[in-house]
Amino acid sequence: MAKLPKTPKSFPVKPKLPTTPAIPLHRRIPRAQPAAEQPPQGPDYEAMRNISKKIWEHRPKMSEIQRLSDEELRSAHHQAKVRRWRQWPMFGIGLVAFGTGTYLSMLWVSLTRDPDLKDLPEDLSDRFDKDAEGYDEKVDTSEMLLFLNSKRKKLTAMATGHVLEVAVGTGRNIPYFKTKQCATVTLLDSSGPMLAVAKRKWNDTHKEYFSRVFFKQQSAIDPITPPYGAPDGYDTVIQTMGLCSTPEPVKLLQNLEASTNENGQILLLEHGKSHYEWLNDILDKTAPAHADEHGCWWNKDIGKIVEESGLEVVDVRRYNFGTTWWLQLKPRKSMRQRLAETVTAERQSASQSDSPVTQKPWWALWR
Repeated sequence: MAKLPKTPKSFPVKPKLPTTPAIPLHRRIPRAQPAAEQPPQGPDYEAMRNISKKIWEHRPKMSEIQRLSDEELRSAHHQAKVRRWRQWPMFGIGLVAFGTGTYLSMLWVSLTRDPDLKDLPEDLSDRFDKDAEGYDEKVDTSEMLLFLNSKRKKLTAMATGHVLEVAVGTGRNIPYFKTKQCATVTLLDSSGPMLAVAKRKWNDTHKEYFSRVFFKQQSAIDPITPPYGAPDGYDTVIQTMGLCSTPEPVKLLQNLEASTNENGQILLLEHGKSHYEWLNDILDKTAPAHADEHGCWWNKDIGKIVEESGLEVVDVRRYNFGTTWWLQLKPRKSMRQRLAETVTAERQSASQSDSPVTQKPWWALWR
């Protein structure tokens, strides 16, 4: 007799829970935002609201603006007033056109004429003596357009310890000195009138620091004596727009190196040749007239001058199409003493050659 198959075991089936269909992303309901804060209620709030409402109701309407009638528009008085209103814009446009045309004409004449270098002396320092009182007003606009004031401020803020600034001029860097980080400050210039303006400016700006500032009228090419407390030289030497006005820029930089501590720094802000030859051509053609007017040659190759001086270059930055040079230099080791000895020997030989009578030894009197 065949066996019947066993019946399979039955398991209880769990009822399926109804599932909600997924909501598309573009139809999802945004989360409920927190309720906005209710405006403050109270008698003060209601009073302010009523005042604002009254002000808004009494505002002028366009329909209430008085308009002139056709007869008033055609009147001679109104027509004369309109003509006067129209004259001012035309006058401003004409003035701008006249100024632009004059500037372009002067630029064209200066570029096309051949410069006469015969009458220009090598030393142009008398220009600074003559323009000392009005020098700041003369260069304010050009330096503002070239953003030189911010660069002066940043350069001067780096000065620490015993500080020397050569070619100080009228003291355009004086407002930016941080006197708390300076032990002494020496301001040097060959122009007496320029140095007098700088002295007044320092007294107005840093009057409390006047006992530790020194003013020297001498050329930066001559040996510079450091102040008491700095036998090894200055910690920081600053010069802005000075290489353009000296006939011996390489010698000047070497003299600054001889005046600087071996661990010090020399900071320069100068103007000279550009990155672009077309701009260098313009600078070369206009340099004689600019030197005759302002006493400086703005077409010098600052990079070549620094290279010939032998100073160690720490940082170089150029602005305004490469015509503005920012230079941070460092003196060479053991060069300060050698340069100082060389300069002293040159001065002694020059003084002996200029003397018409040779000094005899004291024992020659007994012969």
